[in-house]
Amino acid sequence: MSMRKWPRYLSKVGAATLAATMALAFASHAQTQAPPMNRLSVEPRVPRLGIVPCVVELFQDVNTGYFAEPMFEPEFEYAPPPGCPGPWAKVIFSIDLRGPGTTNIANVTFSLGDERRDDRFATTLLTAGAQYNAAQQSWRVERDITEYQALLRQARPGFARVTDPYFRDPYWGDDIPRASGRMIFYPATPAQPAPEVPDAIVPVTQTASTVDPLPHNIERAYLDVYGQLTNFWFSCVPVNAATSWPLLVNTPLAMGDHVQQAGDGTGQGCAGSNYRDVIVRIDGIAVGTAPLYPWLNSDLNLRFQRSVDVPVPTPQSINLMPFRIDLTPYAALLSNGATHSIEIRYAGADDTLRGDDANLLLYLDKGSTQITGGVTRNTLEGAALEATTTRNDWAINGIQLTGDVDRQYHRKYEVSGYVNTSRGRVDTTIKQEQSLTSTQWVSLLGYNAPADHDYAQIVQITSITDRTTLRQRGATVLAYDSIRHHYPLRIIYTASGGTPDVVPVLKRASAYVEQGHHQQGSHTRPAGAYADRLYANFVGSRTFDAMLGTYSGWKGARSHYFYDNAGSCFRERVTWTREDLTSHTQGEGCPDGINRVRGFAHPDGSPDDLGWLR
Repeated sequence: MSMRKWPRYLSKVGAATLAATMALAFASHAQTQAPPMNRLSVEPRVPRLGIVPCVVELFQDVNTGYFAEPMFEPEFEYAPPPGCPGPWAKVIFSIDLRGPGTTNIANVTFSLGDERRDDRFATTLLTAGAQYNAAQQSWRVERDITEYQALLRQARPGFARVTDPYFRDPYWGDDIPRASGRMIFYPATPAQPAPEVPDAIVPVTQTASTVDPLPHNIERAYLDVYGQLTNFWFSCVPVNAATSWPLLVNTPLAMGDHVQQAGDGTGQGCAGSNYRDVIVRIDGIAVGTAPLYPWLNSDLNLRFQRSVDVPVPTPQSINLMPFRIDLTPYAALLSNGATHSIEIRYAGADDTLRGDDANLLLYLDKGSTQITGGVTRNTLEGAALEATTTRNDWAINGIQLTGDVDRQYHRKYEVSGYVNTSRGRVDTTIKQEQSLTSTQWVSLLGYNAPADHDYAQIVQITSITDRTTLRQRGATVLAYDSIRHHYPLRIIYTASGGTPDVVPVLKRASAYVEQGHHQQGSHTRPAGAYADRLYANFVGSRTFDAMLGTYSGWKGARSHYFYDNAGSCFRERVTWTREDLTSHTQGEGCPDGINRVRGFAHPDGSPDDLGWLR
């Protein structure tokens, strides 16, 4: 949808519900033209409220090199703010990361544990990172954790784990990165009431995927999944091509930055399907899926470091967004008092890998002690991913191998269920459709010459996920949500070099990247309607002459736009040439040229169950 069509999109919510929403919205304070979170950053701060907050300092100027050492020992202790009891109108988790100007992105997952004081049972609050470079040596990353305040009512140990699994040490050198963290609590007031939030939060980890018996009165259930694969799965070539011409995946020049455990391995690239998503199973039954954002780290190739994202990182690279899966159709099953297995896996057309951790968010029916109900429909279980290859053409012309590959992947399903609550039967129907289209062009000049060859690849993918959720009690619609996630990516990549004397050598490399995180939603509640849209884009290029150690064609632009029908408008954009910022604009295109974001909005695109709209 173009920006010009945005007013027509908003008009669909209807005049009456729009007026109700606007009245509620303007009762909430807006963050107005706040300074950029970082000098080079375009991501919006989590909106503040117009009341004095309570601040809990968690750690100050901590050496991040000790994170995860030793394992299972907490890095900090959390305690609720004294004199500021919940429920809270809003809670913000804010992290400052400071380091040298020479390291790659180093992701850290921050979480809160339970009485076991064991990080295998810890609940993730934020997966953040910093890409330290000469132009920006400190970064602030924030997340709205208001919906997680069930965790915050009692003291807990806190964990900070380095979760960047690449074979590299981001802490080499004398100037070790450091971190400070705090939580910001806004007390509820008549003008800023506390929203409805989950009553319980349960971590689901790969080391503790079997959850203890849950509450017996679960009315709604959601799973926040952090999906992040470090290999460039979207660049994989078909297996038959890799089998016929092994240098496609044995070359040190292809996209990839994995290193063998025993030392500096040669082969980069990958073979197989270039589709991945996350699939969730309860007791072995597939119950929901999530698309995988094509996350990019700094190095498109192990020897082409900080390929295009210096000085400004790509979307989600330093603030990974969870994807929320609605498990409400299975609320009655989860309430039956049994121990359940919740399994999270990465699924593709040809493999299934272990997934990352997730958080189970539970809303309870306080008017009953036992929920009953059942699942009425599940077309996901037993349905295979639809994978179609429309082109897989490879040709040899002299010493040059070229390939054209077009592939499409599709997944469509419906899951429905009901719960018998103290207020009557509530039915929930979820419909989701995921599609990924991929085109690849590959060139291997010197396809049989490992010592000296040129590699080139153009990758373009379009990943779209459409989901609707209808929750109703009889003829009364309790919630209707429609949301679209669109993840476009285009990479033009070239490299020359080889393995003379079996030692990998990179002579020259270049990369051009376009990447987006686009998201739009419309939501209806009995109290009104809400619609929002996020449009985040990155474009960057760089050419590296490894023999001379010089760069050319080094420039880029990064933008972040957010709108809603409650008056929020956020527009920020930066451009750069080499490591120098050439422009940084705020509010251009918004009313009066000023950024304004309502206090309840999620301009970063993080999940929101709209507990404030009731």
